[in-house]
Amino acid sequence: MMNVSGDRYGGRAAPLVTFLLNPNVVQELRGDKQYNLQMLKERYQTRLNEGITQHKLVPEETVTVIDSRCGEKFSVYKGSGNDSITQQFDACASWWTQGPDPVFQVRHVMFPENVYEPALKCAELLVDGVGKGWASRVYFSDNGSTAIEIALKMAFRKFCVDHETLLEFSEGRDEKKHIVVKVLALRGSYHGDTLGAMEAQAPSPYTGFLQQPWYGRTFSTRDEIFDKSRDTSTLATTYLAYVSKQLQEYSGNTQSAHVGALIIEPVIHGAGGMHMVDPLFQRVLVNECRNRKIPVIFNEVFTGFWRLGVETHAELLGCKPDIACYAKLMTGGMIPLAVTLATDALFDSFSGDPKLQALLHGHSYSAHAMGCATAAKAIEWFKDPETNHNIIPQGGILRELWDEELVQQISCHSAVQRVVVIGTLFALELKVDASNSRYASLYAKSLLQMLREDGIFMRPLGNVVYLMCGPCTSPEFCRELLSKLYIRFGEFNRA
Repeated sequence: MMNVSGDRYGGRAAPLVTFLLNPNVVQELRGDKQYNLQMLKERYQTRLNEGITQHKLVPEETVTVIDSRCGEKFSVYKGSGNDSITQQFDACASWWTQGPDPVFQVRHVMFPENVYEPALKCAELLVDGVGKGWASRVYFSDNGSTAIEIALKMAFRKFCVDHETLLEFSEGRDEKKHIVVKVLALRGSYHGDTLGAMEAQAPSPYTGFLQQPWYGRTFSTRDEIFDKSRDTSTLATTYLAYVSKQLQEYSGNTQSAHVGALIIEPVIHGAGGMHMVDPLFQRVLVNECRNRKIPVIFNEVFTGFWRLGVETHAELLGCKPDIACYAKLMTGGMIPLAVTLATDALFDSFSGDPKLQALLHGHSYSAHAMGCATAAKAIEWFKDPETNHNIIPQGGILRELWDEELVQQISCHSAVQRVVVIGTLFALELKVDASNSRYASLYAKSLLQMLREDGIFMRPLGNVVYLMCGPCTSPEFCRELLSKLYIRFGEFNRA
């Protein structure tokens, strides 16, 4: 054992340095690392869904395990032994990362047919967290809107497989069975600003028929809204009759169009005005679509990761999706990253011998290491009672963040149309005439200016004003926010 002394290694650092210089320890650490890298290949086969890749044509032994990257090369695990890590020049990097000077030593690597620890760890946390009990595969992309587009592509393929309308491959030629598929969505929903995502929300010729027959009532408590005994109520029967009638009209039997996918924002329509949708209606809709083999997509880009007080809103709805999309809070707001989770059945619908049958959809920065590492840390941080004091471990929920008495006072104000309070979200809609309603309204502008003077930056959704804290924000601070809002609201109403 080497004797280490002197100021450089003195004091408390000396035992640690001596420990690390022990050849037996070094060998043990090297063995652990080799084992972990070897396991990446096995874990790759069950958790990742990489774009532009026919996974059936990528056997385990051909997967490239990347340990790290520096400059124009990355370090690749090649097997056990002293030479288990070798250098490879990244000949694909000039697509996006080969600048004139490698300023940053940690840079991006292409994701298809490769695997590295940050991406795999993030994927496993997602499957065991928001995807627990239904998801098995994770597809990485750049933002929520692109995650939705990927989900739609997955859903349409699964619909075609289940309804036996998939393209037939014969001697390199594809013979189409002509079919038109459309998306079932709810009025007032929002799924993103890319072209495909915009087509999956109102207004559109298809989604226009689905008026909201459920939102004419209010509930005195949240428990009443999410009570599963409502499934046997008269209202549930009414919902089912309505949904069945509309789906039958778009079943492809009486016209060329089929409902190829259902996409919903669970519980809350965010950018559409912070409207709470009756969970019973969404549950009936999901179950009926599943009965008809219509793939179900949950858009949890806004609501996912504790936004509404739970990690995933399959728990609130009492039903599970086939596909779900996440972004925003997934990285704690630190860096852009999005994922699309799917079941094994969805993944298998792209499996086959022809590469053209694969999910031919890819993003340059898919599963970038910095984003994956950040997401993994954020997911763990939110779920750990040591770092998030709002977590109630026994129930897997957040404690109440908004003061009930203040909420009641605000909701009873004569100028308030409605209030929504759930998880990290507090929203209120101001009573206005028709000319001052909706997204373009400037009615709340003076109220927002008052609040900015109080140190609260807000942006409205028309005549809807909302406060949104983080999953780790203390209830005491939330009460302070509500108190300022309540005081300023009184001044605003008298103006």
